[in-house]
Amino acid sequence: MNDNKKISKKRSFSFILIFLLWTLNSYLRIYFGILNITEGSMLDVSVSPIVFQFIIVMFFILGINGFITTLGLWQMKKWGFNGVILVSIATIIFDIWGITIQFTAALGFFVPGIVLIYLYRNKSRFQDGVVK
Repeated sequence: MNDNKKISKKRSFSFILIFLLWTLNSYLRIYFGILNITEGSMLDVSVSPIVFQFIIVMFFILGINGFITTLGLWQMKKWGFNGVILVSIATIIFDIWGITIQFTAALGFFVPGIVLIYLYRNKSRFQDGVVK
């Protein structure tokens, strides 16, 4: 390895906080999906069965992909960085649609928004597949 390009995988407090927030967000997406299956609809309004199924499937897709990309982020890989960005954007789009059904979906914006801001501000650290 070239001495001029020493690579450090030290994780800052803010990185660990973002990692934990994103992990919690992924867990809660899956948890709410399971709760909607086992306990019935948690929505304040009634929706068609196809919309209800779509909501549950999206909870699982976003949660599982969130966990996968979080692993890449923890390993400080560029694919983890890019994956978390894509899942964050997909989560925000899903929650924008969710607001049309139930306003509490707006709560889903906070973690992805914070994560996107953090990653954008620290994007130079994730170049070349590793954190510099």
